[in-house]
Amino acid sequence: MKRFHDTRFILGLYALIGVIVGCQRFLLGPERYNNFLIFQHSAFHYFNHQNPYPEYPAEYFDVFLYNPSFIILFIPFAYLPDFLGLILWPTFTAVVYFLGVNTLPISQKSKVFLFYLIIPELLTSIVNLQTNPLIAAFTVLSVTLLDKEEYGKASLFPSLSFFIKGYGAVSGVFFLLKNPRIKTFIYLSISFIVIGALPLIFYTWGEFIMLYQQWFESLRNDYSINTGISVMGVIKNLIYEDASIPAIQLAGVACFLITFLLILYRKNYEEIKFSFLAYVLLWMIIFNQAAESPTYIIASTGGFIWYIYSGKTRLDKALFILFYFMTVLSSSDLCPNYVRDTFITPYSLKALPCTLIWLRLQYDFLKTSYQPSPSVL
Repeated sequence: MKRFHDTRFILGLYALIGVIVGCQRFLLGPERYNNFLIFQHSAFHYFNHQNPYPEYPAEYFDVFLYNPSFIILFIPFAYLPDFLGLILWPTFTAVVYFLGVNTLPISQKSKVFLFYLIIPELLTSIVNLQTNPLIAAFTVLSVTLLDKEEYGKASLFPSLSFFIKGYGAVSGVFFLLKNPRIKTFIYLSISFIVIGALPLIFYTWGEFIMLYQQWFESLRNDYSINTGISVMGVIKNLIYEDASIPAIQLAGVACFLITFLLILYRKNYEEIKFSFLAYVLLWMIIFNQAAESPTYIIASTGGFIWYIYSGKTRLDKALFILFYFMTVLSSSDLCPNYVRDTFITPYSLKALPCTLIWLRLQYDFLKTSYQPSPSVL
């Protein structure tokens, strides 16, 4: 049994999961690794000085929407043979997720609890060959490296998150709460400029500007009124069909700002930083109208961190059980198709437990005496 608790064994398991997923996707054919093809061909288009953002139906379906810098970051995988790239990409995201979350200063028992139980959610994300495990890991690393006062290293991760998925930049808020210093913001600025300028390695300044214009245009064209698997979806499907998406999102932003200002005013960041990390991981997904099932590795990581640092009251335990079965397992084969197709998907119920946990945290942060600490599971 000790082997299953060993960090190296779990890391090996995560790597093996990535390898198996990559082999499976390759054997099932290109239609099953479309996201990889989108990332791969965006690199090809970039080096051919083609606009990477229109549709290319002969190469893949859907469109590329990531920041131009992500193209450069993906190059090491793009120019490998498909089979090798498909093995290394999900393995890389799974291993980085493990390494990032493993930096949390919690007991080994708590880490084992998190790493094994979150596997169904991790699989949902890496089977889709997406970047979400990286965003979860980078957000955690932003906090844990700041906690160790490794400001230079910590500054890389909000910038990387932004240039992969824009909402990942929210992790920069921790730099405003952790003894903000001029050198901290210098580090952040340098990492942001360097990563943002990566396309200039191969492009002229004029081509670089045009590339960003093409990206902004693609984002503008992609705007939709979808509610996603989000608070908005829960409210519109269960409570009020005509609820305003912008109004709900504005309320979410207001709650976030109030929480941030309360922490700043009370100067209690050190006492609540990991509960606030859970809050941020949940918030960035449940108020995202483009949230889909594979993005919930981010919110679910927040759910686990919340529970580890919670008081384990009856309410906390009930919320965690609901969260585990309705969020973590709902997209896996462990959830009956009938339940998923009849209830979970139509009513955006995957988002409901995460929303309830976020509300629980929001209530706790409004209390003046809230001081969480990791407790025995």
